[in-house]
Amino acid sequence: MKIAVLAHSFPRFPADTHGTFVKSLCEAVAALGHEVHVLIPFDPELRPDPETPLHIHSFRYIWPDRWHLLGYSRTLRRDVAMKIWAWLQSPLYFFFAQRALRRLVKEQGIDLVHAHWHLPNGYVAWRVQRQLGTPFAVTLHGSDIFMAEHNALFRAMAAGTLKAASHVTSCSADLQQRLVRIGGEAQGGKVLLVPNGTDLPPNREIPEAPDLDRRLRLQRDERLLVAVGRMVDKKGFSYLLDAMPSILDQHPEVRLVLGGGGDLQPALERQAKDLGIALKVDFPGMLDHDEVLALVSRAELFVMPSIRDAKGNIDGLPIVVLEAMAAGTPVVATDLAGMPLAIDDGVSGRLVPEKDAAALAEAVNALLADAATLGSMGQAARRKVIEDLNWQAVARRHDALYRRAVGEGKRG
Repeated sequence: MKIAVLAHSFPRFPADTHGTFVKSLCEAVAALGHEVHVLIPFDPELRPDPETPLHIHSFRYIWPDRWHLLGYSRTLRRDVAMKIWAWLQSPLYFFFAQRALRRLVKEQGIDLVHAHWHLPNGYVAWRVQRQLGTPFAVTLHGSDIFMAEHNALFRAMAAGTLKAASHVTSCSADLQQRLVRIGGEAQGGKVLLVPNGTDLPPNREIPEAPDLDRRLRLQRDERLLVAVGRMVDKKGFSYLLDAMPSILDQHPEVRLVLGGGGDLQPALERQAKDLGIALKVDFPGMLDHDEVLALVSRAELFVMPSIRDAKGNIDGLPIVVLEAMAAGTPVVATDLAGMPLAIDDGVSGRLVPEKDAAALAEAVNALLADAATLGSMGQAARRKVIEDLNWQAVARRHDALYRRAVGEGKRG
């Protein structure tokens, strides 16, 4: 089968961390024997991985090239509002993405389009379906549904896209239910729960990241607590900082590395200073993928304190949570969105209420004080990934859905 994947976030070069989940799923689908063509917006830093089995295509939507600013985690401010220039460029994105996808479908004889993010890309796929009849599927990632909920035009576009799609997959029950509320209960059977996955490392060796080692200057007697993600409101990192004084009271040997960079990093750095913990918290900023894997592999605990932010935005199932689990690192996370799909509370990690720094500190302290439980949880976390939450298993689920969609399209 020939599959076209439309996305606006994708690794622009081999070490890039933007949209790695899209690339990993596409490569797992290609390993099943499909021919996968990926269509992404042009970016000045675009240098596709020469070793990937994927066929990478890009489209320009504005000139000069340096004005290509949409996608790649740059469109939203703190993940809650589109930046002004994003509003101005959006019509160009829709027009040129649709033109490029239509050309790709016709030239390559594409059987099915898989759009990542309901908006803008699901809507673009729907427009092409109306012209060429090519069936399409959509995968939700969170910000797409949030934008649809807060804009009447986007809401109508999302509802129409759902009605026309062969199916939509969601990595959390929360996103699933929110799209059904937008599109109507009659379309509810189309919105399917399919978790994210991660790559399975061949062993538990710690990746090399010499530059990161030099930047952090970790001491041998320090116990590493790690949190990684874009520094936006919905990640809830401020609650983790609020929990740190209690954690350090019981475990003064702990050091927190809070990586990822983003709009809120200056505010979080000020918060750490105000709490008197600045010397125990490192902010390395943006990390490449090897550095992320090195950090989560070396950590005793990985923490993901996600929240529903003031405007209702919420995480799906962050891939870095699964990467930590694959490395055998237990995770303490909030009982929110897709996290319960991955973490069995008390078995492979701990789930705590959102926005509760005291509960977060209590869970972290209890695990750091119990080496046996920490070890057994790490083993259980890795086993969960091996058995279910890996890209090969996830790709097989998508493969079955693709075949059903194409079969239904042919019968229609």
